[in-house]
Amino acid sequence: MRPDFLRVFLLSSACVLSACPSPSPSGPDAGTPPPADSGTGSTGEVAPSSRNHLRFKNPEQLTAHISAALSLPPEQVCNELGQYPCTTYVHTVALGGVEPYGVGLYEPLTTTGVTTPIVIDRLALAACVRRVSLDVTTPAEAILFKGIEIDARGRLANRDGAPVRDALTSLYQRALLRDPTEAEVGTLSQLSTQVESTGSQTPGRDWMVASCFAVLSSAESVFF
Repeated sequence: MRPDFLRVFLLSSACVLSACPSPSPSGPDAGTPPPADSGTGSTGEVAPSSRNHLRFKNPEQLTAHISAALSLPPEQVCNELGQYPCTTYVHTVALGGVEPYGVGLYEPLTTTGVTTPIVIDRLALAACVRRVSLDVTTPAEAILFKGIEIDARGRLANRDGAPVRDALTSLYQRALLRDPTEAEVGTLSQLSTQVESTGSQTPGRDWMVASCFAVLSSAESVFF
């Protein structure tokens, strides 16, 4: 029997025999009972958690998340050179996965690497380009960016119109499982003017990609 296991076993037995009280919680919330309406505030808004513990999504979770958010088959989310899966083959280690056969890595790294943010951007951008391409090419079957009019110069015909707002709302609901705030909708709507100032030949389409990318590459999207 391992010594550490033996110590735990004896301590548990001693507590049972002597009716030891359960250990008291520690930390900033110790001894403070939660308020009666700890889930929501007086205005009905959800109260922030005092025990946040964010975790980075692993390669499989990221693939499933983006696939569901953009209604793309997992194999179409991102492929390097058009054939090598980004998350489960090329960039697995950078995304917190393991690679036992190629490099002998049997346990994931304890911290994210310097290339991890780059890989996240690459993953989100590839998926967004794919979704926008499908929506623009077959507008009748568009999933996300549907009903958005593009003028003769390739710009959004009405960046404040209902189709743009509906697309942004759908994007947030799909990717973050919540409605966007007015500030978020305003920020992404105004993004179209910045895209147009770059001299792009397809600013409307590029705005769709940029908006999708901004949401999918956010911390709220890649952590849980």
